[in-house]
Amino acid sequence: MDSDGMADNENEFTLEEVLRLGGTKQDYIMLAALNESEELVDGGKKGTIDDLNQGELEAFINSLHVSKYSKKFLEEEEKEQEEKKVNKVSTQLKTGKDKVKKPIPSSNENSALLLGTKKAKEEETFQFHVRQILLIKPGGKWYDLEYTNEFSAETQNQFLISRYKALAEKLYEQEINLYKNNTNLRKGSSSAWMKTVVSSGTLADRMAAMTLLIQDAPVHSLQFIEILVNMIKKKGSRRQSLMALDTFKELLMSHLLPDNRKLHTFSQHPFDNLEKLSSGNRDSRDRRLILWYFEHHLKHWVAEFVQVLESLTHDPLIATKGRALSTAHELLCNKVEQEKAFLVQLVNKLGDPQNKVATKASYLLETLLHKHPNMKGVVCNEVERLLYRSNISPKAQYYAVCFLNQIVLSHEESELANKLTTLYFCFFQSCIKKKDVGSKMLSALLTGVNRAYPYAQTSSEKIKDQMDTLFKVLHIVNFNTSIQALMLLFQVMDSNQTISDRYYIALYKKLLDPGVALCAKPSMFLNLVYKSLKADTVLRRVKAFVKRLLQVTCGQMPPFACGALYLVSELLKIKPGLWVQLQDHVESDDEEHFYDLEEEENLVDADKQINNEDMGQSTKPHNQASEASWIHHQNLTGGKGTGSYDPLSRNPSYCEADRTSFWELKKLSEHFHPSVALFAQRILEGNYIEYSGDPLQDFTLMRFLDRFVYRNPKAHKGKENTSSVVMQPKKKQSMNDVRNLAGKIPCNSKDDH
Repeated sequence: MDSDGMADNENEFTLEEVLRLGGTKQDYIMLAALNESEELVDGGKKGTIDDLNQGELEAFINSLHVSKYSKKFLEEEEKEQEEKKVNKVSTQLKTGKDKVKKPIPSSNENSALLLGTKKAKEEETFQFHVRQILLIKPGGKWYDLEYTNEFSAETQNQFLISRYKALAEKLYEQEINLYKNNTNLRKGSSSAWMKTVVSSGTLADRMAAMTLLIQDAPVHSLQFIEILVNMIKKKGSRRQSLMALDTFKELLMSHLLPDNRKLHTFSQHPFDNLEKLSSGNRDSRDRRLILWYFEHHLKHWVAEFVQVLESLTHDPLIATKGRALSTAHELLCNKVEQEKAFLVQLVNKLGDPQNKVATKASYLLETLLHKHPNMKGVVCNEVERLLYRSNISPKAQYYAVCFLNQIVLSHEESELANKLTTLYFCFFQSCIKKKDVGSKMLSALLTGVNRAYPYAQTSSEKIKDQMDTLFKVLHIVNFNTSIQALMLLFQVMDSNQTISDRYYIALYKKLLDPGVALCAKPSMFLNLVYKSLKADTVLRRVKAFVKRLLQVTCGQMPPFACGALYLVSELLKIKPGLWVQLQDHVESDDEEHFYDLEEEENLVDADKQINNEDMGQSTKPHNQASEASWIHHQNLTGGKGTGSYDPLSRNPSYCEADRTSFWELKKLSEHFHPSVALFAQRILEGNYIEYSGDPLQDFTLMRFLDRFVYRNPKAHKGKENTSSVVMQPKKKQSMNDVRNLAGKIPCNSKDDH
């Protein structure tokens, strides 16, 4: 029974044999369902043409006289079996005297058999089979196929990778040859013409032909990708290089690079599960190998293209640098492949010696962050790496800081704001140590701190350490930089609700700075003044600020004057106590009294007067406070004053501005500019200024002249030159008539208004 079962098992076929012969699992199931013992004759019907009569086959075999040969073979086999039995018994008698049989080493034989079958199976797996049909059909995008997204992050067996790569190379070469043969044999095909154009056409025609070939079948056009990259490399013809650059960029964005993933190398695919993924189907497996092989080489040529693009960014011509930067920016914005390399190229160009290139790099980075806000952290890290290079120039650092202070932050990005604030203060300290306070770098750093501080969550101790330095810098730097420093001081103090007198004294002094007239951003300055006065709780000090602001406004241009008057109007809404200063006679508890000096005092001896002064100086009391404080919490009403307004006082709290009126408004109501006069007159009448525009922009000279440029021409009055009578010729005008007409209509007539 056992021998019969073994014979049956040997005669049965297995699933592996069916798959090895090119079949599928369904074929195996269909064949296994058949019963060999049943006789099927034309579907089970006898009496057909192919049916044999009973005994006909036996008679045919007997006629061949095979039986006499079979008897000889049977006798020889019986003799061999008897000899084997005798030899076996003799060996057992020689070695088995103790009648104990040793175990037969069947496990070694089985393992050897298994190894042999395994090796045979592996050889069959990696065996190359020639095909006559294409596995990858032309058309469509290659990364949309089913097998391209299969990826494995685990390390694969290097032996498997090398064997599969060798097989994939053969399969890919066969696929390319089949594609070429099919295109050549296709009726009505333009492949021959395309080949001629690619090899000997004009530059534009060659680019167009290669573009069409790659778009039609990217997997089968790897050679044209190589040609395009090599054309970009060539330094002989810049026109050819730039044209190939634009062509290859468009192909990468439209047909070659996937949108949501990077390209994978050949070793980054699951070769351990390849047979399982393909379900034993050889075509499915080979199709995967071809696509993975193509993707591997495409990734190589894209990396080669990035290196060529890097060399183009160092071209001596600005136009070539700009084209290379624009290409890197577009690929970085739209694709994820080689994004690290493209970002490094853009950031490095912030340090380009040519200002135009550095400015363009900064603009492209800002556009990138506007399109992809989640890349702020990555871009800032790369810019920080540029700033801390050992061989970086101060100019490159300045452009990098200018880019960083333009980044738009939010409250959800507190970590990034903390990082930027720390970076700004680090460079701020280095600028102070170098005593380079007059540079643009300091202004850019202060601008960055002002923009990042509201969103940062760092402790104020870092900034408090720099407070004294900022107050010292105020009196050294130019007006625009000092405004940035004052804005930072106000933000820090306002967040801690401890705005000191020292800050208000510094701001009060800046109102008299000659740089106010040349300020590049007057809106920033007026906004700082408005916020500071709004947060001030001492009304006497606010009156002093408004008084000095009106004095400065009298000598400024109309846009600044209108902006300052609008600021005063808004302050009157918040602090109604300022309306008192608009009265002609301001009431005061301490009225001024004037007395005539007695004539006898003029007759005092000069020597006696000098002695008395010396004695008076020596007998002065010494109980005064030895130290002064910037914050006078216990002296909000003011100390002993002189009794009159002091316009040159250093401290606005003690200039006695509440003892005078805002008479400057009367002067401004007579201003030559009608808008300034109107704004001042409304305040004098006790009304608020209602204006919805921007006075700093609407009342400039350029905006005034634009009204004349873009206005409609005048319409001529009368019917001197109209066709009032039908079929009558128009009246012709001579030069004298035109001159007379021009003399009758003045330039500043009512029609102009």
